[in-house]
Amino acid sequence: MAIAVSLGCLPLMFLSWLPSDICWFIVASIAIIFAVKLKGFFIVVAMFALSFVWSTATAKHYLSSIEPYIDQTLAVTAKVEGINTQISSQFKTDPINPHYVKFSIISITEQPLLSPIPVAIYWDQPELIKAGQIWQLTIKTKAVHSYLNEGGFDNQRFAIANKSILKAKVSKAVLLTDKTDLRQIIVDKCLFYIDLFSYRDILLALGFGDRSQMEMNHRIIMMQTGVAHLMAISGMHILLVFSISYILTKGLVFCLPQRFNYFLLPIIIGWLVSLSYTWLTGFNPPALRAILALSMWIYLRYKNNNISAWQKINRIIALLLILDPLMILSESFWMSCYAVVSLIFLFEWLPLASTLKNKKRWYFIRLLHLQFGLILLLLPIQLFIFHGISVVALLTNLIAIPIVSLITFPAILFALLFSLMDCFYLALWLWFVAQTSLEWLFYCLEYLNILWLNIPANFYLFSSIGWLTIIIIRIEFWRRFSFSIIIVITILFSPIYKQPDYLWRMDMLDVGHGLAIVIHNGKSAILYDTGAKWENSSAAEQVIIPFLQWHNLNVEGIIISHSHNDHIGGLSYLRQRYPDAWLMSSSSSLSNDYNCLADHKFHWQHLRFNVLWPNKLVSDPNNGDSCVIQITDGQFSVLLTGDLERKQEYDLVVKYKRNLHSTILQTPHHGSTTSSSYPFLNYVNPFNSLTSTSRYNPWRLPSNKITNRYKALHINYHVTGKEGQISLFFYTSSWQQKTMRQDINPRWYHDWFGSLSFYE
Repeated sequence: MAIAVSLGCLPLMFLSWLPSDICWFIVASIAIIFAVKLKGFFIVVAMFALSFVWSTATAKHYLSSIEPYIDQTLAVTAKVEGINTQISSQFKTDPINPHYVKFSIISITEQPLLSPIPVAIYWDQPELIKAGQIWQLTIKTKAVHSYLNEGGFDNQRFAIANKSILKAKVSKAVLLTDKTDLRQIIVDKCLFYIDLFSYRDILLALGFGDRSQMEMNHRIIMMQTGVAHLMAISGMHILLVFSISYILTKGLVFCLPQRFNYFLLPIIIGWLVSLSYTWLTGFNPPALRAILALSMWIYLRYKNNNISAWQKINRIIALLLILDPLMILSESFWMSCYAVVSLIFLFEWLPLASTLKNKKRWYFIRLLHLQFGLILLLLPIQLFIFHGISVVALLTNLIAIPIVSLITFPAILFALLFSLMDCFYLALWLWFVAQTSLEWLFYCLEYLNILWLNIPANFYLFSSIGWLTIIIIRIEFWRRFSFSIIIVITILFSPIYKQPDYLWRMDMLDVGHGLAIVIHNGKSAILYDTGAKWENSSAAEQVIIPFLQWHNLNVEGIIISHSHNDHIGGLSYLRQRYPDAWLMSSSSSLSNDYNCLADHKFHWQHLRFNVLWPNKLVSDPNNGDSCVIQITDGQFSVLLTGDLERKQEYDLVVKYKRNLHSTILQTPHHGSTTSSSYPFLNYVNPFNSLTSTSRYNPWRLPSNKITNRYKALHINYHVTGKEGQISLFFYTSSWQQKTMRQDINPRWYHDWFGSLSFYE
């Protein structure tokens, strides 16, 4: 029944749409009849159906409670829920950096709400903000709207899993109640010490579960060495808190008179301390799941239920999903459950420790067995979440796990305690111990960070080889079924040798307001523009590289349309990653391998690239100097225009006339009114037009005037901000278009939440 409950929530990951109320009623009625009238297997079916109804109803209820407030200007009363770590001590005088803060909306237009609505508000006001304060705010709300691309991070799924899909920006703020809650008071006391140390970002992450201050280089090093899981509050940290509290209480009880020696006291104290630490982290989802799982485990032990480890984990997962079915969308939930299942599987199917006579002497061998086994078994989830593996993960975890679990984390826990008790020198020394241990750890990690392998999607099936190896060894499958093993291995390798069924393909990536197009044949690629560069990252890092790695593509050339950031921002990063790729642009200030000048033609694979514009190079190309290229395979063609404007469109019409005709048009200048003139569109006469822009861009592009113009000319109009990645597949005598939201990965959590006013 526990497995049936868990499986009943699983469709939430794959449904394209949530069932209607009538469908829920029918399924629930049949399930209740099965449960009341029948027995045995039918009870399990009924539990599956009821779990399905409960999970989908929970999802729909959450969306229906949020959607009326998306894309609205609201006057609200809201309480600050997120702790402030921006202004960290009385000695810091730097201005407040704009950042997102967690609020809960208590009332809207002075009308109290039945239940608070969580919202992440972008705080760019000069006032200091702290947890517990109540503000009167005027906010402009919006929905979390993910860049949807193959291989990229699914921000919408993450937001719904954490019930944080509503975001907002403040236009007016008035402080009503300046009352700081206990969590903020504790943070303020500890930040007085933490600010003294260079690893403050990790001390905050381990102490309070606040990863917002995490430095990018630390994130990258931890991910590429396979130790990122140690720096995010999870089950291991909650278990450490419980274990330390349990052991200390056990020692204290041992020193007390016999009448005070109650055997459950260490467990109760350990649980209460773990709960307090979970509260200190703000009940973030991984910590909350961990404390719930610990509570269930304690209850099952207290009841003396004689059940196996598999039965315990089944019950715990089922109860967690009953409490919050949306957990199943969370990657951290899958990571936690998968890791526990892998541990149980490893020790039951390959119990190395039981074969060793002197367990203490062979401690290192047992640790090696555990770590190596986990690396093999965790490969599928590792590739699914991170799209790659660290070759040195075995060694780095053997170093990092003892340091973090035995030195860093206990030192932080005791430092928190003594900071609250105002034991200055003792608290300072403990923070120093934690800092020093992190210095040792990162010295080793930086030295060992030598090889991170990005794995394309066609290798993912092969990642299950670890599970199959252990099963084959345990049941001695090779003795009688060696031919079957060969067949299984062949199946695992088969996706690697699969050839694409298309001749060539073009993908307009969803990079927000900007442009990035990938032309490829399944092996090699040419990029047209590289998206924007942001303050701490770029579209190249967040979107383009993951897409290229997902398809195992090598970049042979990069074409830059012009020098505006939203088109050239990722060039420097991409040239570092692909130093052998040639460069073409209309800029005389770039080190071009080829100049983008009108009438230049070249062939790549079986495609012909015809450069139509500009007529001369300039040092800093603007919209009108965009590199315009027509790509054709002899039957179908694509016209790439960058940010071309109306005057240059007229020049192209005069020069090329009917030769401009193309099957697909990249809409000039993101659908601005300065482009897409009637003569130009009439001569190009495309079947489809593709526009790259973000949903919440300040210019409100594409313009309604332009979209109506395309509709009047019966040209199909597609926008990345609405449809995500747009992919075109060209075959011998036909072509096909697919979009991420509707065709490639249609999911209910990929819907367009809120108003459609921009593209109606």
